[in-house]
Amino acid sequence: MTRARRFARNVGWSLGGQAGIVLVNFFTIPYLLRGFGSEAYGVYLLMYAVANCLPLFQFGSGMATIKYVAEAQAAGEDGALRDALRHSAAIYFSGIGAAAAVLYFAAGPLSSRVFDVPVYYRVYALWLLRAAAVGGFFAAGVQWIAAVFQGLQRFAWPSALTLLQSLLLPLGLYAVLALGRGLGAAAAWYVFVQVLIFSLGVAILGAALSKHRGTGGSLDFRRFARYGLSFWPAALAGVASSQIDKAFVAGMLNMSELTFYTVPAGVLQRLQVLPQTISHALMPMLTEAGRIEGREELVRLYLRSSRVLLALSIPALGLLFALIPQLLGLWLTPQFSAHAATAARLLVASQAFALAFHAPYALAGGLGGGRDTSVYSWTQALLSLALWPFLIPRWGISGAAAGALVAQALPTIIYINATHRRLLGLSWERFAREALAPLAAPTSVLLALAWFARGLAWTWPGFIGVNAAAGAAYAGLLWRALPEEDRGAARRWLERG
Repeated sequence: MTRARRFARNVGWSLGGQAGIVLVNFFTIPYLLRGFGSEAYGVYLLMYAVANCLPLFQFGSGMATIKYVAEAQAAGEDGALRDALRHSAAIYFSGIGAAAAVLYFAAGPLSSRVFDVPVYYRVYALWLLRAAAVGGFFAAGVQWIAAVFQGLQRFAWPSALTLLQSLLLPLGLYAVLALGRGLGAAAAWYVFVQVLIFSLGVAILGAALSKHRGTGGSLDFRRFARYGLSFWPAALAGVASSQIDKAFVAGMLNMSELTFYTVPAGVLQRLQVLPQTISHALMPMLTEAGRIEGREELVRLYLRSSRVLLALSIPALGLLFALIPQLLGLWLTPQFSAHAATAARLLVASQAFALAFHAPYALAGGLGGGRDTSVYSWTQALLSLALWPFLIPRWGISGAAAGALVAQALPTIIYINATHRRLLGLSWERFAREALAPLAAPTSVLLALAWFARGLAWTWPGFIGVNAAAGAAYAGLLWRALPEEDRGAARRWLERG
């Protein structure tokens, strides 16, 4: 299978699973929000905000797993592959297990002293935080399984597991509400689903690894750990900038405000699934290319992948920037839109800068280690932590979103420059000419059409029509602007698919 075909297959599997998740969330979140109410739903979302911090304590071993499993498989060294699995499992589960234990026993003080949980919800918050500790441990284990599959460049199973996980969680909450149960039952269901998905993942991974029983090669634990640890400061800072905003909102405002902030933020984070998927599929390919091919071929592969990543991701961001008030009003309620639209639009702008991060991140992960990524992430985190205490008390959730935007934009520009220069010797002029210039006119037309027609999008038919018209104009202009090699690759892919 050619590299392009393998890349498209891996991305396709991941996106298929994520498309299912988006559909499930689209239909379930309005029902859950009405069933629980904004305040109780905010307490429920607090569980996710805390559980999402646990993967931090895998100390970068996820990135090291992808790199060294991909290298070992490319070289046919099953001994090195098994070493990579042993090292990653030891680091991953010991670190996250210790963090989960601390969270479990600290749940009481967190619910009563750190977060602004109303007194009448504190007993539920205690159970939800303990569920975050137990369920979050197994959820992090599912991420470890996914990292191994990504290194093997087999994306179908982790996509299926993620989709099943995302189906079971909201469907169980439907049942919780239908049976007249509340947050305690929701906490128990969260733990059950995470244990179930992890158990399935272990069984599937064991079967996939059964063919790798050969010998050859070895991997030193210290080498593996050093590489992973080079990314850990970036992960630490990433949690500070992507999860602690919710903790600031929960601590400085209230649970209802947390709902108004977290629901659109969660939807917008889904926009990063496509570039993240492309980035994860690209990283082992860059690792292979960096090992066996010359610098110019590596640069060409990187520029072409960056162009594809941006071209596929820009339309959703542009349309949401123009139409996010209409979407929130139609999907949830006009009152929700009025309260959350300004913050949501700022978060869309922040996601646009986050989009530019993924291709250089894959480059650093495949070739350069975590130094530049760590500097980027710490700069972002420190800016966030400096801005939020000033902005949130003055402007509420809009202040939280504005802080996220500033902290995302400035470090991203610095990071792109550092990784391009150090790892590829790639100039801004060539990057702009080959990766950005073909997208300039299509993106401008998309934004202009959606913005000036936004008044027509306050009904579902109007919303769909405006999106379709702007998207069609973008696609037509993009096809003309793309280099012939991209159009040819698309034709070949469509003919074979």
